[in-house]
Amino acid sequence: MEVRLGLEIFLWTLAIFFGRIADVSLATIRINFIVRHKKIFAALVGFLEVTIFIFVAARVIRDLNNNYFGIFAYGAGFAAGTVIGMTISDKLSIDLISINIITKSKSGEIVELLRAEGFGATCYDGIGRDGEVKIINVVCKQNHVPKLSKIVFAEDPAAFLSTHTLGTHRGGFLYGIKKK
Repeated sequence: MEVRLGLEIFLWTLAIFFGRIADVSLATIRINFIVRHKKIFAALVGFLEVTIFIFVAARVIRDLNNNYFGIFAYGAGFAAGTVIGMTISDKLSIDLISINIITKSKSGEIVELLRAEGFGATCYDGIGRDGEVKIINVVCKQNHVPKLSKIVFAEDPAAFLSTHTLGTHRGGFLYGIKKK
């Protein structure tokens, strides 16, 4: 009898942990759909997310007095679900990003390196707080930002990068989307 009860607690603890991973991961994905104005997908993912959440929360509350491991599994599942959800969201993201690279002295070198790696780069003059700067604009998928950052900061550690998501686009050269 005790072995059966111990096995049951163990299995419910695992179910709570993985259920929390699932619902929190879905929550993170749902938020990305909301930000990208994908209403139907957000609603469907939200339905699934809340359904899992209700089952998991109800089980934790029901076993509150005799399965303390369920409480810890609930918290650990939330933490793991956050990391997993963010990872999945990053992999699913096809958002286009416009990146402004501001540099005082290394614009030519940075543009040359970026173009050698296949990025399109537009360079123009600007005036910053401390005088003249060069602004390099690159449009690419969000998942290419780490590669671009590595190139830029290897050449100019003092460069400033700012990004913003593009809603729509038409024409131009986009790294990872169009061929030269």
